[in-house]
Amino acid sequence: MSGLSKSIIEALMVLLLILCACSSHRRADGWYLLADYPDNSDNSIVGKPLATVKDFERVVIVRDTFVINGDTVSQLLIQGQVKPEKRRQWADDTERLIGKRLGFIYNDSIITAPQINARIESGSFQINSPDTVLIRNIYNSIISK
Repeated sequence: MSGLSKSIIEALMVLLLILCACSSHRRADGWYLLADYPDNSDNSIVGKPLATVKDFERVVIVRDTFVINGDTVSQLLIQGQVKPEKRRQWADDTERLIGKRLGFIYNDSIITAPQINARIESGSFQINSPDTVLIRNIYNSIISK
C-alpha cells in the first residue's frame, strides 16, 4: 500500500470517528422551563420537559380573534390539556414555576414562551405563533403521535 493511499484511509477513518462522535441529539417536543431573562436573553432551555406531546390528552386548533389599536387580528392557536395522570404534576410544577417562563419546544426551537402566573390545576395550555403554517404543522405532528 502506498503512502498516499494509507494517508487517505487514515483521513477517512478520522472523519468517520468525528462523524460518529457528533450525534444529533434532539429534544422531545413539549414544555420546558426556560432560563430567566433578561439575564439570559438566549432563551436557554433548562432541564427535562415538564410534559412532552406524548403526555397530551387532547389538542384542538382554534382561531382567536382580538382587536389591537382598532384593528381586528385573527390567529390560529392550539389549545390542549395534559393527560389526567400528568395533571397533578403539571399543577405542582406550574405552581413552583410562578414568575418563570415555560417554552413550548418544537423541532428544537422555542415556539412560544409564556410566563406562568398561577398554578394550572386543569392541565390546560395554549401554543401560539403568528405563523399559521407552523401552527398547523405542530398540530398535525401532535395528533399523529
